[in-house]
Amino acid sequence: MAPAEPLTDKHAVGVQTEADAVSVISDDEDIGEDARKDVPLPPEVKRGPEDEPFETLKHKASQLILDLFPGYCARDVKIERMQDGENSRFLSVTLCKIPPKAPWYTTQRVLELLQPCLTGRPTRQNKRKRLVLRIPHNPDQYMHHQAVMLAYLGLKLEHPVPKIVTFDPTAHNALGRSYMLQKRLPGHRLDVLWPTLNQAQRLSAVRAISAVLLDIRKIRNKCPGFIGIRNTTYDLKNDFVSTEPIPIPRLRNTTHQVTFNVTLSDPQSAKDFLLDLCVRQRAYATAAKQPGGKEVWVRIVKVIETLHESGLIPDSSPFHFYHGDFNARNLLASVTSESEIVITGIVGWDSALFAPAFMSTRAPFFLWSGNMGSEGEEGDALAEPEDAALLEAKRTFESVVGEGFLKEAYSPALILARRLWRFLVNGFTNGADIFLAEDVVEEFERLYPCA
Repeated sequence: MAPAEPLTDKHAVGVQTEADAVSVISDDEDIGEDARKDVPLPPEVKRGPEDEPFETLKHKASQLILDLFPGYCARDVKIERMQDGENSRFLSVTLCKIPPKAPWYTTQRVLELLQPCLTGRPTRQNKRKRLVLRIPHNPDQYMHHQAVMLAYLGLKLEHPVPKIVTFDPTAHNALGRSYMLQKRLPGHRLDVLWPTLNQAQRLSAVRAISAVLLDIRKIRNKCPGFIGIRNTTYDLKNDFVSTEPIPIPRLRNTTHQVTFNVTLSDPQSAKDFLLDLCVRQRAYATAAKQPGGKEVWVRIVKVIETLHESGLIPDSSPFHFYHGDFNARNLLASVTSESEIVITGIVGWDSALFAPAFMSTRAPFFLWSGNMGSEGEEGDALAEPEDAALLEAKRTFESVVGEGFLKEAYSPALILARRLWRFLVNGFTNGADIFLAEDVVEEFERLYPCA
């Protein structure tokens, strides 16, 4: 197992940084020029009747921005499409005050034109605010949890994460649905940037990403689950962070009302946490009269017990923070030299929570798979690339994270356990999920015939 530092009496343990995680952009803040050109936008895909075309949505988004920033007028707001995510739609918002130009023959206009010549300084440009409007596909309203989580990460991580300007979990706004407005992080999506990088820059990216994984893993808690909405700023800054159990079913409709009378997670072992998920998922499937799957849950319970008996999920291990979707599309980066890049943002935290330690040691095998845009199967992490450059990338990762991390990352049994995670959290949503879970369990049973 990867070595762990001793826990204190506090809920969470980690290096504290002083930073403001949630903020409102002031009128004079300049977010700077951003030449980001992400992937060419594909045609819009209508996911359901609630999704509306961009051409009508952008007018609602523009009105929302004007409601939030009353000092601007319609010509100051620019709304553009962005690449949609798995869980949300994204719109780019640029705010820039554009004063009407004086006629060319007026004294004011002449002075504006002559200023660069007379002073040697360029004409003062109005500052721009670059924001991202995030609109969930499914308004199940875990938005309060995400807001608290991003605030916490802003305090705990030295790496840049989205900063919230404001959010509204209700439909009582110009959009007619919930939204979150965030500052736009600089840089390019790594999967888009990757083909343009030379080998030295790619190895720099591997080192930076490996360091990010280790830093996220340092955030620990005695209790599993999502960061609770009852945490205050004091709690987050001083590591008195309470968590809430994973709700089952994972997605559910709400009335947009937030209750603070929620159950909190207790300190427990990874084994007990995973077994409790099995029990609750099976109970929900029975109550919902979902066909099949009962026998699979019995076999998954046996997998968990075998992992515990084998010492792979010890009782003494704390819960580590887990991103949940750590892929190239959720990493932003910028080139700083012919041999270096810097990670400028980590996004896509929708599924992040405190999970068993083995979840935080999932290897970023997309860095050496040869197919940056494909998620692939985690078993690919064990493959030795034939391409020398890809093999060098894998060796670079291994040299940064160390032997303890690799022992869990490359453990065949824990790789299979990580593949079962989605079913433990989300249950079986269709027959295909049951077949996939059965395949994983059968593969584990071949590793441990007595399981």
